[in-house]
Amino acid sequence: MGRTAVSQARGGTGAPETAEARALEALRLAWGNAWDISCAGARWSAARRDGTGHMLTRASADGLALALRFSHERQRR
Repeated sequence: MGRTAVSQARGGTGAPETAEARALEALRLAWGNAWDISCAGARWSAARRDGTGHMLTRASADGLALALRFSHERQRR
């Protein structure tokens, strides 16, 4: 099954994936169980699904990934 077929199977339009879409999918795969992750324009955000803590916002997917890792490490202590 190619990318277009996968995109259509997920309800997509069959449009080619962008780097932004791939980054969003990767963040959701890694952190989606605990965080609701989204991207609107140049604003990447993550809110805890359990409603605790604050919303993380960053200007890039890499910045949000770093903030998520930092938050995770901080909670483990």
